[in-house]
Amino acid sequence: MKKILLMILVLAIVGSGCSKSSPEKSNENIEEQSPEDIVTEENTETAGEVAEEFDIAVGKESPDFTLKNLDGEEVSLSDYRGKIVLINFWATWCTWCDKEMPDLQKLDDEKDDLVVLAVDVMEKQDVVKEYIDNGKYDFEVVLDEDGEIARTYLVSGFPTSYFVDEEGVLLGGVPRAMTYEEMTSVLESIREEE
Repeated sequence: MKKILLMILVLAIVGSGCSKSSPEKSNENIEEQSPEDIVTEENTETAGEVAEEFDIAVGKESPDFTLKNLDGEEVSLSDYRGKIVLINFWATWCTWCDKEMPDLQKLDDEKDDLVVLAVDVMEKQDVVKEYIDNGKYDFEVVLDEDGEIARTYLVSGFPTSYFVDEEGVLLGGVPRAMTYEEMTSVLESIREEE
């Protein structure tokens, strides 16, 4: 597990992401991420009361949630027990999210033991549906309409991804866009640790 956390931490050091402050300023709000921005076993304690308030910590069960997908059906994180889950927090206006989407689709298509669960944050269903249909994406998309789940997962910018193992244990996260190669590398590290 330490190897996975180290891999994810290295990815976070070299990355950047979109701020979630407003769609109009998404290109202006690109900021560098630091190792402290990622929730890992090493920094959960320094995150202090914030992490405790939301009960989110690497190596512990990932907070379950139930949200509606684009067809209005309820989908829970726990529905995917037995598979590795990449939870991706995103928004249609985020440039880096837009660049990452084809790689998420490719990963979802090619990896049978992994599920991409894309959590759109605080956007209307029709806007998200149009974006997903235009991109021809078919991985699972759910709507965090009030942003509560994003707050639970301490999301401070888009995109942010978390990896959850087959038992529902949170392995770590990356607060920026990833390439297909980086996603695959993390997935291989998770498989090696099993």
